[in-house]
Amino acid sequence: MDIAKLQNWARENFGAALEHLPLDYGVARLLIQSGQLGEAALRGGPDVDKEMADVLFVLLSLANRCGVDLDAAAKQLAERSPAEIVGRLNR
Repeated sequence: MDIAKLQNWARENFGAALEHLPLDYGVARLLIQSGQLGEAALRGGPDVDKEMADVLFVLLSLANRCGVDLDAAAKQLAERSPAEIVGRLNR
């Protein structure tokens, strides 16, 4: 499934159910899910894929709430140099 379709899926199926939640809740949820992903990855457990899916879902939902087109963001990412990408991660 491509990013645009996935983002639309999240919007259509969960947008109304999540729109009442404050934006800071979405940000906090992303941090929590990212922490759970980190724990699963470091443990080498079987749930890494499920935790990645949870992080992806929260990111999709947060992008929808913020009006960010993740497909366009991914295209911008692909246009960056490896040095720029690594540099942004190390700030």
